[in-house]
Amino acid sequence: MWKPIICLAFLWMHAVLAYAQEKKENVFLHPDKFYQKYLPNLRIKYKPADSNYIKAYPKSYMIVSLHVLAPKIYVDMVPVQASFAASKFRTNTNTITGLSFSYRHITAGFALSLLPPIGDPPDHARSYYRTATIKYKSPIYILTFRFMKIKGVTDVNAFNSPDPLKGSTPRTDVNIKEYEFEGIYNFNWKRYSYLSTIDYTESQIRSHAGFLLKVGIYNQQIYSDTNLLSMQQRTYFEDLTDMTKMISYYVKVSPGVGGKLVVKHFYISLSVFSPVGLYTNRLYASDEQRIKAETSLLWTLDGSVNIGYQSDRFYAAARCDLDSRTTGLHNMDLTSVYNYIGIDIGYRFKAPQFIKKFYRKTMPPGM
Repeated sequence: MWKPIICLAFLWMHAVLAYAQEKKENVFLHPDKFYQKYLPNLRIKYKPADSNYIKAYPKSYMIVSLHVLAPKIYVDMVPVQASFAASKFRTNTNTITGLSFSYRHITAGFALSLLPPIGDPPDHARSYYRTATIKYKSPIYILTFRFMKIKGVTDVNAFNSPDPLKGSTPRTDVNIKEYEFEGIYNFNWKRYSYLSTIDYTESQIRSHAGFLLKVGIYNQQIYSDTNLLSMQQRTYFEDLTDMTKMISYYVKVSPGVGGKLVVKHFYISLSVFSPVGLYTNRLYASDEQRIKAETSLLWTLDGSVNIGYQSDRFYAAARCDLDSRTTGLHNMDLTSVYNYIGIDIGYRFKAPQFIKKFYRKTMPPGM
């Protein structure tokens, strides 16, 4: 599992040294030459899965996928013993559209809020969403880095509105940003394909289930140009009356299960994780001074459901993903929910020669 990470670390470290020693040629710009020189015996090998349960597509195949999703994303900050004064930040993005590209062991994708704000609720701020993801995967494990940013939310708690005639407060100055790095290990990889659920680089051709383990490191940032709290609610948050930024880090270890029921070309898949995480929170005032720091346990629920169709070239699926997190701090409870419902459509085809050449010259031998 750690070979690709070690390879990337060596690639960066030795490339810098090589550049300093050999001014004629920077091997960082020629990864194939780097491996030949510094890691001549490196060969990454993968054991095949059981072909009676899992279909692996030819290595020459590339996959392009279209994702159209309706997100429901919100953050609640609830003061202890004063739930009526909670901040209830809701995003207002009707649809996000994304593309992903997979070739061999790498998948990269992005998504944006592209469609116009048709049917927006009155007095709600428009939310702008974007995300980027890159994965390294094998049948046994998957490593994922993801970045997400949302600009513009609405506080739907009428108590916080400066106008008594309005039930919500647009907060176009509030941003939510996330960095995520996680790994998933599949204990039953020979007969259960988790890949066939998340990026379709394999197909489950016979029903099976398996145990999974997810380990992740996450950074969430909620910040604003002005105070995150309204005048009405500040007295209920004790010493957080001047709070403009909340930065949190958490680490979670998530045991889980996954399964796929297959009937000819149709399937239903389910995966659920129920982890406990260690959560650290840092709160900052408008002058960038830290006003509070806390550490606590974080309870999360993480899972997905897919219903779809698969063939050798084409696939389509309807899916629902949920990531819910709750932690109790000294003077407030914090909840973040990320829920996506939508469709995935994709097609497999032979990769263009320039993709094959670039991949071959960039990745370690055997990858």
